[in-house]
Amino acid sequence: MKKLDKFIISSFVGPFLLTFVVVVFILLTQYMLKYFDDFVGKDLGMDVFAELIMYFSINMTPVALPLAVLLSSLMTFGNLGEHFELTAIKGAGISLTRTVKPLFFFVLFISFLAFLSNNYVVPKANLKAYSLLYDIKQKKPALDIREGVFYGGIPQYEIKVNKKYPDGETLKEIIIYDHRNGLGNKNVIIADSGKMYTVDNDRFLKLELFNGNRYSEENMPGTRGNARGDTRFTRNSFDETTMVFSLASFDLQRTKEEYFAQHRRMKTMNELEEAIDSLNNEKLAIEYQAFTSSPSFYSYHLRYDTLMPQEIERKAFEIALSDTSLTIYDTDTITDDSLRMTIERQQSENSSVTASARSRLVSQVKQQQRQKRMRSSQNSKEKYIPAEVDSSLIQKVDTSFSETEYSSVVAKALNQSKTINNTLQINASKIQKLQRDINKDLYESRKKIAQAISCIIMFLIGAPLGAIIKRGGLGFPVLISICFFIAFYVLTEMSRKWADDLLMDAEIAVWFPNMVLLPFGILFMLQARLDTRILEPDFYKIWLDKLGNRLRLLKRKFAV
Repeated sequence: MKKLDKFIISSFVGPFLLTFVVVVFILLTQYMLKYFDDFVGKDLGMDVFAELIMYFSINMTPVALPLAVLLSSLMTFGNLGEHFELTAIKGAGISLTRTVKPLFFFVLFISFLAFLSNNYVVPKANLKAYSLLYDIKQKKPALDIREGVFYGGIPQYEIKVNKKYPDGETLKEIIIYDHRNGLGNKNVIIADSGKMYTVDNDRFLKLELFNGNRYSEENMPGTRGNARGDTRFTRNSFDETTMVFSLASFDLQRTKEEYFAQHRRMKTMNELEEAIDSLNNEKLAIEYQAFTSSPSFYSYHLRYDTLMPQEIERKAFEIALSDTSLTIYDTDTITDDSLRMTIERQQSENSSVTASARSRLVSQVKQQQRQKRMRSSQNSKEKYIPAEVDSSLIQKVDTSFSETEYSSVVAKALNQSKTINNTLQINASKIQKLQRDINKDLYESRKKIAQAISCIIMFLIGAPLGAIIKRGGLGFPVLISICFFIAFYVLTEMSRKWADDLLMDAEIAVWFPNMVLLPFGILFMLQARLDTRILEPDFYKIWLDKLGNRLRLLKRKFAV
C-alpha cells in the first residue's frame, strides 16, 4: 500500500469511529426515551440496563453507519482541502478519482460488514432486545406501600397503611386482607402499628405487627336438618406477630425468546424468503378456492363457465405436485396442454411414489377437477339457456308469475347477490392482508442489502462534497450531512409506508432512497473532478451575471 493511501485511510478512520459512536449514542438516546415510562420505578439494576443498551446499540448500527460514512468522508476531504493537502496532491499529478480510490474500497469493505451485520447479528440482537423489553414492560413496579391507599402488588394480599413514618419502616394503623382462600374479604388482620423491611437480599418482605386482631369468617358443613350449614366468626388478639411475604413476583421474569422469533425483524434473509413463499402459497390457495367456489353462487349465468385464470391454475398444480403424490390427478380434466404433458411425464417417473398427507391446496385442486367433470356432464344434458329465445315467449313466461312468486324470486336473487358480494369482499380482504405481509417481509429482506449499499451512496456524496467545500471540523460538514441524512430518512419512511399500503412495489420502495440520492453523488463527483465551486456564492453570482448579459443581448436584438 502506498503512503498516500495509508495517509487517506488513516485520515478517514479516526473521524469515522468518532462519528459512528456519537451517532449511535444520539440514536440510542432518542430511541430509549420512548420507553422511559416503562423503566421508572421498577428497580431493574445496572446489569439489565447494560444488556438492553448493548442490544439496542447493535440495532442502531444499520442507521448509524450511512450517516457516519457521510459525515466522516465529508470531514476527511474537507480537512484535506482546508489545509491545502488536496491541492498538493492534485499538483503532484494525482487526480481526485485516484485519491478517493483507497477510501472507496475501504467503504466497500465496511458495506460488506454492514450486510453481514444486518443479516446475522442485528436479527439476533433484535430478538434479545425486544424480548427483554417485553419482560421489562411486564415487570411489576418496585414495592411502594403508600399512606391511605390499598396496595395490591403482593399476590393474594391487600395492604393499607394510614401512617408511614419518614424512616420507611415504622407503620401506623395497618389493615391486611388475606385472599388466599379465594372467598373474598373473609380474613382480615388489623394492627395498631408495625415495622416493615426486606430480608434475604430483598427476596422477602417481613412485616412485624403489634397490638392487633385477626378476624376470620368460615362456613361450617351442613347437617341433615340444616343443609346450608352455619357461619363461624373467629377473632384472635395478639400483642406481636410476624408475617413474611415472598417478593418473587417482583423479579424480572424472562420469557422464552422463541415466542418472539417469528417477527420479521428477528429473521435473516433466508428465513424471510421462506416466510414469503409460505404467504404466497397461502394467498394462492385463497385465490384458487375463490375461483373454484364462485360458479356455485350462480344458478345459470356463469355457472358452467370456466372462471379459473390459467396462471393461477398452473401455479396451484405446480405447488400441489411438489407437495404430494403425482398419481392423484386426472390429466383429462386439465386444459393446458404443456401442463398436462408435464404431469403425465412426472407421473410416469414417479408411479411408485406413495401419496403423502394432502394439503389444503391439493384438496382444492381435486375439488376443481370434480367440478369440471360435473360441468361437462351438465353440458351434455344441455343445461345452458339457449342464446336465442323468442321475445314473445319471454313475455309469456314473465306474465305467468304471480306477484308473490315474483317478489320471492327477486328476494332470492337479491340475497344471492349479497352473498356473492360479501364472499368476494372477504376473500379480497384476506388477499390484501396477505399481500401487505408479503410486502413487509420482502421490504425487510431487501433492506438488509439496501442499507449496506447506502453506505457507498453516502460516501459518493460526502467525499466529493468535502473536496468542493474545503472545510473540515464539525461545523458546516455536520450541517450538510444532517440535511442529506434527513432527506434519506424521509425518503426511506415514505417508501416503506407506500410499500405497506400497496402503493409501491416493495422491491422498488426499498431502493427508492438510494436511487434518488445516487445522482447527487455522481453530480458532486463530476463537479469535484472539474474543481468547480458550486457551493460558493461567487459561482452563482457569475452564472447569474452571464445569464443577465445574454438576456440583455436578446432584448436589444428583438428591439432592433
